Amino acid sequence: MSRTHRRAFLQSSAAIGALAATTTKRLARAATVNDNLHFALIGAGGQGRHVAGNFLKVPGVKLTAVCEINPLCVAEAQKLAPDARVYDDWKELLDKEKDLQAVVIALPEHTHAAASIDCMKGGKDVFCEKPMAYAIDEAKAMIATRDETGRVLQIGQQRRSNPLYYLAERLLQKEGAIGEIMRVDAFWDRSSDWKRDVPNDLNKDFSKWGFPTANHLINWRLYRKYGHGLMTENGTHQMDASGWLLGGRRPKVVCGMGTSRYRDGRETHDICSAEYMYEGDTIVRFTQDFHQGFNFAWSYGELFLGVDGALRITAEQELVVYDKERHPTKVSIAKLGEIELGGVVSSTSELAAAEADRTGGGLRTYAYQNEMRIFSHAVRNRTQPTCTGEIGLNSVAATIVGTDAQFAGEYRQFTPEMFA
Repeated sequence: MSRTHRRAFLQSSAAIGALAATTTKRLARAATVNDNLHFALIGAGGQGRHVAGNFLKVPGVKLTAVCEINPLCVAEAQKLAPDARVYDDWKELLDKEKDLQAVVIALPEHTHAAASIDCMKGGKDVFCEKPMAYAIDEAKAMIATRDETGRVLQIGQQRRSNPLYYLAERLLQKEGAIGEIMRVDAFWDRSSDWKRDVPNDLNKDFSKWGFPTANHLINWRLYRKYGHGLMTENGTHQMDASGWLLGGRRPKVVCGMGTSRYRDGRETHDICSAEYMYEGDTIVRFTQDFHQGFNFAWSYGELFLGVDGALRITAEQELVVYDKERHPTKVSIAKLGEIELGGVVSSTSELAAAEADRTGGGLRTYAYQNEMRIFSHAVRNRTQPTCTGEIGLNSVAATIVGTDAQFAGEYRQFTPEMFA
């Protein structure tokens, strides 16, 4: 097991005692699948509604409250749960919603830590979308709060709930399918932009929430005040997968470059690259742009290059191994067999059906749904999720420093204190 798992969830008898003391009758009622697990959605944009929709597919789960400042997003969220009560302040929600066990947080990046910490201190278990936090010290504060309160903290990096990556880990680390790994290329390209038009009827003043214009709210990903851009939004997934499938190695140094070809006033890059030297002198490269999607025809994936071959995972759905002569062999998820992740069992027949369902997103869609089953299990049974706070911290440490290197045009060194 990688070093990212070194902290045990509910790691001391003191934490367990605190949990027992603060657990209410409402939480006890949620211990069985026959009772509703009440949750709130904090941040009801497209990703928040996507996650909440998957959570609602888990038996015994009910969305009872929504916190969102954009009235157009509120209207869409109410399609998921027409009776959900609506708030524009998560502190008010926490004060008034006494029957909540959990929250899903899908806010702009710069507010993840504050909302997560308030919710855990308010006695709620937290599913927080990636990237875990805007800054390394914020991610560490989230982990500290989790340990102090005994709450569940799961980060929304769905590769950790995708059995395909556990198959890749087995092939690379246990079976040595491609020999010593020399390099990893993680790419995520697409011919579409983050920028969205601001609806004409969105006339609300959002300045009290820190957004001077509606455009800043709708297009927050384009401004560095709210997020770091492509590296943390998407690179967080792939830098986690890279280090994980390298056996838990960490980056030592990074350099990078980025640019914005749209020339429309955005502050984050729409083309970027970062090159890392990992422990063991393995080079890991992340690249992304918004202008093409030609890589392996599916636009994104991870390619592990070894002395005896290569292994490619494309779009979280397909795994191919290449021999020294570059002959490809697709490896079916059937090779993995049944697997249990975070207390949730994925049967061989279930995985085979997911793999075959390419029009429905295949194993990628399965992973999104599986991470919410895992979160539900963790809340009901007080167990550790597959994507812990430590994993989230280590991922954002790599990508935040990578972003700094891009904007500064300098090499950046990593120190052990940056990681869990």
